Amino acid sequence: MKITIIGAAGSLGSCAAFNIAVHGLADEIVMIDPRQNMLTHHVMDIGTAISGQDTQVRAGSDEDMSGSDIIIVTAGASRDAIASRREFLPDNLPIIRDIAQKIRQFSPEAVVITTTTPVGAMNYTLYLCSTLDRRKLIGYTLNDSIRFRMMVAEALGVKSSQVDGTVIGEHGDSQVLLFSSIRVNGKPVPVSEDVKRDIRQQVPNILRSHQALKTGLTSGWTSAVGLAEMVRAIDKNTGEMIPCSVVLDGEYGCHGLSMTVPAILGQGGVLDILEWELAADEQEGLEHSIDVLKTDMHYVEKTLGISH
Repeated sequence: MKITIIGAAGSLGSCAAFNIAVHGLADEIVMIDPRQNMLTHHVMDIGTAISGQDTQVRAGSDEDMSGSDIIIVTAGASRDAIASRREFLPDNLPIIRDIAQKIRQFSPEAVVITTTTPVGAMNYTLYLCSTLDRRKLIGYTLNDSIRFRMMVAEALGVKSSQVDGTVIGEHGDSQVLLFSSIRVNGKPVPVSEDVKRDIRQQVPNILRSHQALKTGLTSGWTSAVGLAEMVRAIDKNTGEMIPCSVVLDGEYGCHGLSMTVPAILGQGGVLDILEWELAADEQEGLEHSIDVLKTDMHYVEKTLGISH
């Protein structure tokens, strides 16, 4: 298993490299980033941390992604303060477009997981620019479901390890919390309207609370845990359901759009997309989220000079 991380000197890329390495999920990890001193520091530090294991961690250039089984894209522009992840779209689109061309040139058979925001639009950009099959392109949005499970556990007074639940739609304020998907110890649990309202009101505060700290950091460690879970599912062909952003071709009535859906992951990327029956309020929320996402997808198409 060879994994390349593009943007590996940043907090998210370096956290992902460490977590994948320490769990022995790759034989080789290639870390790519133009910030050479930072990159070298992380390579040295991670290499020392996993001494005694067989995983090789090294710095590389674009050509070194050749032969990768999985490529994780964490590269993106930096901004001091944002009100929405969608504000990154104009700056990050050309970055992802260039990365897509390099992937097409050096490693066209890889499964590509992108974390760059806004994830749906960036995954769609990779799809349009890389010529890869849509099932090989995965937008990382698992953090939404992880946080959802945490909030539900707190509201219900149970351990988060006992809770399962899924978020679909946009990786942003219009995300759809599927309360109908909540399971505690594998069993459906009713949630009151008051609890639903309180949890929904917390969603916009997640980004704001991080922004208020003014660190310039992302949710590196949370994403690293989720990325390792995805890598394991793909490598071991587990057929595990992991919500992620996928370019849709008729699923949920959508074409030419990438959004978070319940997806079965295994060798080769997305094995299947599950189309769940939603509660009436969830379906209404999803339709709104799709409208928000369509605006981003149209921006991508217009910028790339592509019409559908």
